[in-house]
Amino acid sequence: MTLPADVMGCPVYTDLISLGAQEYTVVTLGRFDGVHRGHQALLRETVELACSSTEGRAIAITLWPPPEWVLRVHDPRGLLTTLIDRLALMASTGVDGLVVLTFDQNFSQQSPREFLTRLRDELGMGVFMTGPNARIGKDGTGNPAVLRSLSSDLKVDYREIGWHGRPQLNRSSAIRTALVQGNIGLVNEGLGRTYSMAGVVVRGEGEGRKIGFPTANVTYPTWLQIPGDGVYAGVAMIDEGPSLRRAAISVGARPTYGGAERVVEAHLSDYDDDLYGHDLRLFFVNRIRGQVAFDSVDDLGEEIERDVDRVRLQACPPLHELAPFVDG
Repeated sequence: MTLPADVMGCPVYTDLISLGAQEYTVVTLGRFDGVHRGHQALLRETVELACSSTEGRAIAITLWPPPEWVLRVHDPRGLLTTLIDRLALMASTGVDGLVVLTFDQNFSQQSPREFLTRLRDELGMGVFMTGPNARIGKDGTGNPAVLRSLSSDLKVDYREIGWHGRPQLNRSSAIRTALVQGNIGLVNEGLGRTYSMAGVVVRGEGEGRKIGFPTANVTYPTWLQIPGDGVYAGVAMIDEGPSLRRAAISVGARPTYGGAERVVEAHLSDYDDDLYGHDLRLFFVNRIRGQVAFDSVDDLGEEIERDVDRVRLQACPPLHELAPFVDG
């Protein structure tokens, strides 16, 4: 696993030994898919507790690949964020270090006691923090009750935070369902920010340019859960800024052209420069309409013109809702 040495200035490690043992290390661990409101609360409380001691440090651990990819290979689950985006979102909460541990069959056989002992001995963990649905160790047996008992035996302070956000939106799975349905309003509420995805712009069929609305086709990993088919109002950031542009974003198989492969493409308002090979981050504000197979390309062009007009009328989200990917 190759990762950058740091993300947003926060050091990234792929093992525990490299950090060394340090007194009063506060550790939290999770999948952190989406880094939604509950994850953010857990990470921030970890930071706050570490800051209560002059010798404290906050360390956040996540696993890659996701455990379900290893343990349930025939039932793969899409993710809300790429690993790099996950780390950026985690780093933005102020943790002192990020650890990405490789999850494989051997790792999955560790008992909760074995794993907590490793954290205590290799990091100097004094406090272990999780959310209310923690399932750590072999067969997911390390629930909060078990972790509390083990921590007492190991002379480690265990703390569990409660649920955050609306009950219908306080889990990654619920947010993922809303994303599949194209309900960006619910997705953004659950995440506590404007949902985004990023990729490199590649050449498409060029059909949009022929009807006066050139689009940028954005690559994405096959395992990334993208929004349900439809046309969305959003904003786009080219090569990490600094400027933002309104964007009409289309997700789907381009039914008017008889397409089969789902693509993500965006028309940027008042922008006609070559974007091929550039990084493009798309922020989804709301859904304008569903995907429709039009009777003719001319009809499609007229509808896209209306889409672009609708996008221009949308209020851009405040910059703090685009963080940490946009400064400000």
